Amino acid sequence: MINTKKIFKTILREWGHDILFQRRLSDDGLYSDKLEKITTRHATSASRYLASTKEEQIEGLIINSDRIYYFEAQINPKSGDRIYEGSFSLLENYVLYVIEESYPVRGRYGKVEYWMCGVSKEETAS
Repeated sequence: MINTKKIFKTILREWGHDILFQRRLSDDGLYSDKLEKITTRHATSASRYLASTKEEQIEGLIINSDRIYYFEAQINPKSGDRIYEGSFSLLENYVLYVIEESYPVRGRYGKVEYWMCGVSKEETAS
């Protein structure tokens, strides 16, 4: 039987990169002071020009985002969490992404194998 989590870990080890991850604590804009260093992988969304728009398809509603990030199951990302891309010092240049939606990819018995997250670009530090 295929061990999806093991394959996903291998993909991250060989082709992933590290980001800083900041969790949103509440809906009123309160964020954790702790930044987590997490290995992830991302892909550019299918349509950059339709970022943050909704398209209705036969299969249902599709939300296009600037990027799609993939996280291990234990990360459990939520809408509103922040991703700092490009630097491990907030004093240097970075690109800030905010998670719009997070979807669990489930395997056998409904267990979460990994997460897919649609993000939008928030700001660029200079």
